[in-house]
Amino acid sequence: MNQGLFQIMWVGFLFVVFYLMLIRPQQLRAKKRQELIKALQVGDRIETIGGLQGIVMSLNDDVLEVQIAPEVTVTLARRAISGQVGTKEVD
Repeated sequence: MNQGLFQIMWVGFLFVVFYLMLIRPQQLRAKKRQELIKALQVGDRIETIGGLQGIVMSLNDDVLEVQIAPEVTVTLARRAISGQVGTKEVD
């Protein structure tokens, strides 16, 4: 009985370590990214998952227009945004 209790405690300990080292940090990163995507505004400098950087020119529910060069805009899905690059500036 004592050895069985030890095995259950060991499995519980491994689960807690696994949760604290892998699952919880991933949940925090996902929540932070969702908040960033919701808070986007026209003029924000962003970077896409593919590494493309630009300035948000217009926003819609699921898509946004991003200026990547003078007179060059692309339409991107909001989920393609990986983060903000710098401060607001609109050309």
